[in-house]
Amino acid sequence: MAGKYLRPEDEAEDIESDRRSVVESFLRQQLNQELVREYLKVFDYYYDLYQEKQSEKSKTKKRTSSSSVRVLKICTQINEELTQQQKVVVVVRLLEFVKTDEEEITEQEMAFISTVAETFYIDEKEFEQIHQFVIKNGQSSIHKNILTIDGTENRETEEKHIHSPSLQGKIQILWVEFANIYFLRYSGNEEIYLNGHLLHKDKVYVLNNGSSIRNPKLTPIYYSDIVARFTLDKIKERIVFEVDNLEFRFRGGKVGLNPMSFTYESGHLVGIMGASGAGKSTLLNVLNGSETPTKGTVKVNGVDIHHQAEEAEGLIGFVSQDDLLIEELTVFQNLYYNAKLCFDNYTEEQIVDAVNSMLTSLGLFEIKDMVVGSPLNKKISGGQRKRLNIALELIREPAILFLDEPTSGLSSRDSENILDLLKELTFK
Repeated sequence: MAGKYLRPEDEAEDIESDRRSVVESFLRQQLNQELVREYLKVFDYYYDLYQEKQSEKSKTKKRTSSSSVRVLKICTQINEELTQQQKVVVVVRLLEFVKTDEEEITEQEMAFISTVAETFYIDEKEFEQIHQFVIKNGQSSIHKNILTIDGTENRETEEKHIHSPSLQGKIQILWVEFANIYFLRYSGNEEIYLNGHLLHKDKVYVLNNGSSIRNPKLTPIYYSDIVARFTLDKIKERIVFEVDNLEFRFRGGKVGLNPMSFTYESGHLVGIMGASGAGKSTLLNVLNGSETPTKGTVKVNGVDIHHQAEEAEGLIGFVSQDDLLIEELTVFQNLYYNAKLCFDNYTEEQIVDAVNSMLTSLGLFEIKDMVVGSPLNKKISGGQRKRLNIALELIREPAILFLDEPTSGLSSRDSENILDLLKELTFK
């Protein structure tokens, strides 16, 4: 019995340790090791200060009021500086911060976090969903934005599920839809790794683009597998791209493409790789309809794109390797005039809305008034130029999009961003 007894000061130390670990974990994801130590010193100082104030018996209404004003001021500043995804992460970390193994969250703490969430424009239902996931370990009713990964093979419920035969315990993924961000928590005793970092039981982690969940016994579970499970259900019409016994010869009789057949459906990002002169561009041109094959067919939902061109019109988009931007125009104007040429039946308001929506989805809205400039006299970055070239085709909403060397000439970081963007687009 004596071993189970905790003195009040010991319990306070445990709570401080739990909360300090939450802060440290958050800082490690954002900052380097040296800055983490500096900010932890700041946390320790203010935490001790807060504990001293809490021990005082007299608490006036005036002090509570001034604290509320201070919180609102901080939240207003955060609203200006952080993205919506980062704000959701802050709310998740606050919920983790007030959660302890021994105590229930007080009404005052809950009211504080609810106020923060409201100031961040997080919908009440979304906040309740986040609250259930963090505080109650995801043990809530089945929700369309919760995905469970475990070893159970057959599930009769409507719950989103990925079967992982060797997984002991359970992984749950929460999709916060309005911010398009994913959170992960693991309940089990195995060593499971997220991007090489060990997952701690019932801790909440952010699932970023390119993430993978691994274990020596498990088949890796990739970010794309998880996102596809949420978003592919929303695709109303499946697109089937079918290549049957395709061959191509140049006019001199030289073989351009040896016989090949394959089929892909909606939601796939497919890469064509090969050495210089291997026939990548030739294959791309035959697949997008620019060149007619010597033998075989290329069909989209049963429509032959080479012999039924009118029926296939608008189904395929193509982004060439060459820059198609007009240097003297702004980012907005390039896309606007392109949309004017594509949509003669749209009103002025519809065109502007479509352009702004596309710029927002490709992360270009903030630079919409910048002049594009030439590749030699750059006004916008290489990655932004490539995204704008993609937008020129994407605004027509083709069912299939081909891109010729989309990362050519880009830095490694811009290349990664472009591929992340393309992968995200395939799920839509």
